Amino acid sequence: MDYRRVFDHVFGLQLWIAGGVFVVVAGLLLGALVFNRARRRDKLPFAAAEHNAIEIAFAVFLGGAAAFLVWLSLSNNHRLDYGDTLAVAQQSGLPAGQQPVRVDVTAFQWCWSAAYPGSTTTVSGSCATPADRPVIVVPQGRPVEFAITSRDVAHAFWIPDLALKRDAYPDHVNTVLMTFPETGQWLGRCSEYCGTYHKDMDFFVRAVPPEQYQAFLQTGSLPARAAA
Repeated sequence: MDYRRVFDHVFGLQLWIAGGVFVVVAGLLLGALVFNRARRRDKLPFAAAEHNAIEIAFAVFLGGAAAFLVWLSLSNNHRLDYGDTLAVAQQSGLPAGQQPVRVDVTAFQWCWSAAYPGSTTTVSGSCATPADRPVIVVPQGRPVEFAITSRDVAHAFWIPDLALKRDAYPDHVNTVLMTFPETGQWLGRCSEYCGTYHKDMDFFVRAVPPEQYQAFLQTGSLPARAAA
């Protein structure tokens, strides 16, 4: 699932619609100012009750634009959570190597831990220095479901370069599905202010070939980072 592409698509439409509404409103306002300045009158140039149809039409237009933006955001957010990748992966008879893998991510003041259901391998760190940042390993080319929660206060699981973000709440699990088509490593951060050392709460997500991922699950040994 390409979060960056979906984000750019939704944000681009929002900009076009917002720009169109701004042009219409600014044009009507400037036109009214110029028209009424050119025609000086001792009384109001019109009665508001005479233009109900225009006002209603304009309100309907603005309401429609707002409703479309809400629908666009909600539908794309739903597709990112439960979209085509998950639907295909859950089809009956699909080989085990193509089904989504789950990574349980827990935020806490002030770092992250990760567990892999079915494996004793875990990931943790202190986040005190770059060398202490936890590295969450995932398989390249296979759907990954991050199940995100918090041990204490509200945090947010954020990978800026991939436009991926989900809140982490205590006593609640948020899920997000992601496929990493290429090997590599990305910096992740907490984007919800959570206290004194919030700024140090960084982590890495490293996508490795499937065979290295399986070896990681069995041994707990961190695979080497792919060359840039």
